[in-house]
Amino acid sequence: MSRIKAVLLLCGALLAVPALGASPDPKDLAVSPEELSKARDLVRRLGSEFYREREDAQAALTKMGRAARQALVEGAGSDPDPEIRQRCARLLPRASSDDLKARIDTFLADTEGKYDHDLPGLKTFRKSVGSTEKARALYVEILKSPYNLDMFAAIDRGENEGGRAISDRRTAMWNDLQQRPAFNGRPFVPRQPSLPDIAALLFAETIVPSDHIPKTGIWTWVNGAQFVQQNASMQAINGGSVPHADIYKEIVARWLATRTDPQELTNLAYQLGNTNLRQFKESHLLLRRVVLTDGVQGYAKGQALNSLLQNRVKEELPFLRAILKNQLRVGDYPGVLPDKKNPDTIISLNNDQLIQQVWFNRPTGQAEMHSCLMKDVALAYLIVQGGGKLQDYGFETPQGAINTNQLGFGQYAFTSEEKRTAGFVKYGWKQLKDAVDPPKEAPKEPKPEAPMPTVPPPK
Repeated sequence: MSRIKAVLLLCGALLAVPALGASPDPKDLAVSPEELSKARDLVRRLGSEFYREREDAQAALTKMGRAARQALVEGAGSDPDPEIRQRCARLLPRASSDDLKARIDTFLADTEGKYDHDLPGLKTFRKSVGSTEKARALYVEILKSPYNLDMFAAIDRGENEGGRAISDRRTAMWNDLQQRPAFNGRPFVPRQPSLPDIAALLFAETIVPSDHIPKTGIWTWVNGAQFVQQNASMQAINGGSVPHADIYKEIVARWLATRTDPQELTNLAYQLGNTNLRQFKESHLLLRRVVLTDGVQGYAKGQALNSLLQNRVKEELPFLRAILKNQLRVGDYPGVLPDKKNPDTIISLNNDQLIQQVWFNRPTGQAEMHSCLMKDVALAYLIVQGGGKLQDYGFETPQGAINTNQLGFGQYAFTSEEKRTAGFVKYGWKQLKDAVDPPKEAPKEPKPEAPMPTVPPPK
C-alpha cells in the first residue's frame, strides 16, 4: 500500500464533519517556527546512541502530530543516519493523516468558499467544474472516500501516476459489481457505486488522457462507459430529486466531450443513441467521432450512424456525402477530432470498413454471407433520402423487401463486388444528372377555397 493511500485510509472515516471550532482560513494551520525547531531537534534525537532517548523522542514526535510532519519528511528523505530515516518513515503516515484531516476540517469550515485550500484534486476540480455551492457540495461527498482522495492525489502528481490510480480505481469499482463465490459461508453481495464515486472517476478521466491509463487483459474494455450507465448515474441523468444531479450532469458533459479512446467509443456507441445520454449536446458530436475514429469496431460505427441519422437525415446529408467521398475537411466538423488542429486538414475515413456480415438463405438451403461496408450504409441512406429504391442500385436483402422507415444496417448488402461497383457508378451518374438538371419539386396542391357562407332565405 502506498504511503498516501495509508494516510488517506487513516483519516477517511473522519471526513464527514469538520472539527468543532475549526478555522476556515488555511493560514491558521501554519506550524510556528518554535514547533518546527522542536520537531527537528526531536528528529535528531532519533539517532541518539541511547535507546531510551530514541524512544522518548519518537513518543514526543508522535504526540506533536501534524506539527512534526515537515521535520519527519526531511528526516525520512535526506538524513544520513539510517535509524533516523527508518523511524521518521514509520511516524510519517500518522502525522500526514493528522495534517490532511486538519486541512479537510478547514475546508469544511470555509462554508462560503472564501479561501484557497491545499487538498487533493481541489484546484483541478475547481478549474474544471467550478467553485459554486453545488460543486463544493459534491466535492465534499467525494472527500468521504479515501480511495477517491488517493486517486485525486495521484492526479496532482502527474498524468502517469494519475493514470495508474484511475486504472486501479476502475478495477476496484468493477470488482465490487461482480458476483463472487461465498467466503466462509457468507455470500458476497455486489455493491453498486455511489454517485460521488462515479463522479470522481469520470472527472479524473477528463483530466488524464486515455493513453496514460494502463489497460491490460480484460481491463482493456473497462472504463467510465461501464459506470456512467450504473443505477446512481442514470437516476441523476434522468432528473428528479437526486442529490448533486445538476453538477454531476455537468461532469458527464465534460467527460463525453473528452472521449477519444477507440475502445471507449466502441462501448459508448449504443448508449449515446439509446439511453438518456442523448439529451447531452456532446453526444451528437461524439457519435460523429465514433464514425471517424480509427480502431472503433465496425458494428459500433453502424450503431453510431443509425443514432446520428434518427429523425435528422437531411441535416446529416453532407456528412454522408463525406463518407461516400472517403474524405472530410476537419474544419467542417469542429471539435469532432480534437487531435487535428489544422482546420484545413483533409482526412481519409476508411469507408471500406466492415460494418456487419449479412446472411442470405438461398432456396438451395445454403446460406451466403455478404459484407455491408460503411460506405454501403451511407449510400443506402442517400438513395432513400433522394426518393430512390435500394433494389434499383443493386442492394439485396434476406427478407426480400427493405423497410426504409427502419433502414439501419445489417438488413441489406451487395452480393458481389461487381454489383457494388455498379451501384456506386449509377449513383454517381445520378448526382451528375441532378447537378445539371435538378429534380423539380412536386407541385403543391392548391388549398381548397373556403366555402361561401350560406345566406338564409328571406322570411
